[in-house]
Amino acid sequence: MKTVAGKTIQAQILETLRKRLASLPEGGRFQTEHELCNEFGVARTTMTRVMVRLVEEGLLRRSPGKGSFVQKVKKPDVPITFLLPCADFLSETFADAMAQNSRRILKGASQVAFEYDCGLVTVPVSPTNNWHDIDWRKLDFINSDSKVLAYGYWYKGLFRLFKERGCKVAFVETQTSDYKIYTDCLKDWFVLTVDRLGATGSAVKFLAERGCRRIALAHGNIDEEDHPALLGYKAGLAQCGHRYAAAVNTSDASDETIAGVIAGFYKNNKFDALLLDPRYIFKLRTQHSLNRYLGLPESVKIIADYETGYNHCFFPSLSTMDFSYEEIGRVAAQRLLEDEFRPGRQIFGGRIIERESTMQENERLTLLTTN
Repeated sequence: MKTVAGKTIQAQILETLRKRLASLPEGGRFQTEHELCNEFGVARTTMTRVMVRLVEEGLLRRSPGKGSFVQKVKKPDVPITFLLPCADFLSETFADAMAQNSRRILKGASQVAFEYDCGLVTVPVSPTNNWHDIDWRKLDFINSDSKVLAYGYWYKGLFRLFKERGCKVAFVETQTSDYKIYTDCLKDWFVLTVDRLGATGSAVKFLAERGCRRIALAHGNIDEEDHPALLGYKAGLAQCGHRYAAAVNTSDASDETIAGVIAGFYKNNKFDALLLDPRYIFKLRTQHSLNRYLGLPESVKIIADYETGYNHCFFPSLSTMDFSYEEIGRVAAQRLLEDEFRPGRQIFGGRIIERESTMQENERLTLLTTN
């Protein structure tokens, strides 16, 4: 058979007719074999093979005695890709907030995927849970049809790949300075912002309404001036008209040293309430109350700045700021599954889960009595 530019005549005709069919409306009558033979100057047997191939590909529907009609191929639904830092990230091995929040986001996204009859796959991207150690082979499948759901700037090393391949991305972020750095990527995605700044301000107000006048902050990385916890803390104090302010950076603390850091912080500042980053006390096991372990009077009210599975296990159980991560997962999946992907941004506010650590003494006694 003759060839043109390395392709057979049959392959050339197939390529031309595929493009033509893609531009025609569904159900429209298509040219006959006789008409196409005259157009391309080929034998009837060649054109018959071409038409059979187009029918096999689902681009044509042939009706005996009536002719051939345009048929659109429905692309198989592309599953939502939910990224994970490593293979066992969803197991109980990981008790930190990112893992627990990821499980909740996945739960919401899975519900929507089920409702839409769409698949959802989890894809671990690192063998070591290190964003510097990405197994890029795991992402070879990513293309312009992909629907990616990612939580946190842990994945920032993948942003360039997503941008280059033009995939649809729903990205859950927590108001860090990275937002400014990656604006060029984020503008093309749907960004779901966890409003930690607003939630921290609300926590300060909550404590002020509880009668606290010297509210302090103990948090990691607050040496960054635009850290959401620090900004929210300052904004909350201003709204309450409080001049007292004291903050300590706990980034260098560990499970073993956090107690001494907080105790020294209290000795120098004598606060009556504390906004606490709980990441260093996840696995704390002590016979003493949490206040006593941290070198604080029992009267000091404590509120954690995010919810973890451990918060209710302490004595007193920790009040906390929390976010509707299941709803965030649902909204992210719905946006990814829309017929036409629309970039944008949606902000999700927090709520206070009150437990014993911020209750008045009479409320604690009532709680203990009723339980």
